[in-house]
Amino acid sequence: MTWTVRVRAHGDGKIVENATFKTPEAAMAAYRLLLDREDLVGQPMAAVFKPPRDVIEAGNRATWFSRYDRDLGQGRIAGDDPRLDPLARGYDADSALNSPGLRRAWPVDWEADERPLAECLKAWAKVRGGRDTAAAALRVSRKTFDGWCDGRGAGQEAMVRRLMTLTDANT
Repeated sequence: MTWTVRVRAHGDGKIVENATFKTPEAAMAAYRLLLDREDLVGQPMAAVFKPPRDVIEAGNRATWFSRYDRDLGQGRIAGDDPRLDPLARGYDADSALNSPGLRRAWPVDWEADERPLAECLKAWAKVRGGRDTAAAALRVSRKTFDGWCDGRGAGQEAMVRRLMTLTDANT
């Protein structure tokens, strides 16, 4: 039995990347990494998780089909979403893909986070649905945001961290 994880293009359905795994846990770990690929966000492609035939449901259906050209909760799911399950039925997967991610009980205090700003920004961008969305929330260009993520200094790091915390608290 093999579990399949792939990237598939829209339109022609061409398989761009493909990998198979012997265990559902290994396949889901690979799928989570695939979901977090920043280079694919906004592209007309989808991350596909497909169990062996007839293991979850009758037929040869992909359980998870997350579109990179959609926003989180609107056909796309984040790699750190706790609802990802290799044994999920199609209905449960569709429900998770088309609903907002689970919210934290309280916002993260990015001002108190001791990690370097670049690490915090990368983590924050994942939660916000990608770097474009995160940059827009901070009202900076994507180029500036990418520079900060690459370790270039932000002149007002404390202000950036405060904006991240306040933005989380108000959404």
